Amino acid sequence: MEVLISMRAEFINKGIYFEQSSFMQMPTARTGETFVAEYREGDKEKLKLLQRYVEILENKLSEDDGFKIENTNYGFKLLKPVDQNKDYNEEWDKWVVIASTLLNELKQVIGEED
Repeated sequence: MEVLISMRAEFINKGIYFEQSSFMQMPTARTGETFVAEYREGDKEKLKLLQRYVEILENKLSEDDGFKIENTNYGFKLLKPVDQNKDYNEEWDKWVVIASTLLNELKQVIGEED
């Protein structure tokens, strides 16, 4: 499984399993943008587990915080609007922690623990 994070989905829509490193560099701040964490799985059986877990995840995430999930053929995207009233660098750092924590949780769910 891999996770790709960015501010805009079009930056990360590349083929599955394309590099060893999963995390992108911090993009520059832009007005009205959205943080994106795209979780991808190539194994069909693990993907089924991942898709079942997404339903649980949707109930765990707070809509008040603006989280949104988009299902894909290879996993899902977690989106969160960038809060323009907060320091962008701090918000990016928090996003990296959220994406990493969720990746570790998902790896346990699909049986891919480090």
